[in-house]
Amino acid sequence: MGYMDPGSVVWFEIDTADPKAVKDFYGSLLGWTFQTVPTPDDRTYTLITAPGAGLPMGGFLEGAPDGREGFVLAVRSADVDADVARLKDLGATVVHPPVPSADGGRSARLKDPRGNLFSVWKAPEPPAGAGALPDAGSGAPLPGALGWFEIGSADLEASKKFYADAFGWNYVRDTGVASRPYFAAIAPGDQRGSGGLGDNSQAEGVKDYAAPQFVTPDVPAAVAKAVTLGAMVEAGPESTAYGLTYARLKDPHGIRFLLFSFPPQS
Repeated sequence: MGYMDPGSVVWFEIDTADPKAVKDFYGSLLGWTFQTVPTPDDRTYTLITAPGAGLPMGGFLEGAPDGREGFVLAVRSADVDADVARLKDLGATVVHPPVPSADGGRSARLKDPRGNLFSVWKAPEPPAGAGALPDAGSGAPLPGALGWFEIGSADLEASKKFYADAFGWNYVRDTGVASRPYFAAIAPGDQRGSGGLGDNSQAEGVKDYAAPQFVTPDVPAAVAKAVTLGAMVEAGPESTAYGLTYARLKDPHGIRFLLFSFPPQS
């Protein structure tokens, strides 16, 4: 499917000043498990794994960078330094320049022209003689896993152009979404897309964001549970014409995320 090819969103990070609250909320809601590992600069990095998954899908450092609370989507890169220079020319702002990442690879953080944080990440070189790593994108995502991402934009065409120029994304209009214009984003080497861009120009109070979307078997039930855990519902639950159900929420620290369930099998 090409999920792990350059240009694909393959990871997320959480910026938070309260790691315990993150673990309590998402562990209870989505069944995530957490493992701490050392970083190249002697800090602590926590890996996040969905229930039953063989590989982690995200992580966070202890302490929120710049006091921010939120998710950051990570795009795979073949050359982080070259991508940063190219992205700056496209209008992105460098927030953190390229540095070694916790897994031994290399990463950098930027803001797109609409102000959304994202990162570019290059995987570490495998040890000599090691076989290929399994593709984390093969098969349908498990419940609790990162299954999609969403970029909401008050200037949809500008956002589409930036990410097309930045990472080679193509777009297909999703006519099943009735509430607003919405486009599936398809990275090079992908077949079906792993995220989407939606028009937020008519939204009240919520204009631009980039957020992960996690799989759950029952969106209304998960939303109800999230509310009991202190979350706030921003939109939904809503269903597409083909039966996919989704909702957008903020966790107790104001971190935006989405939940979705696949259409019923025929």
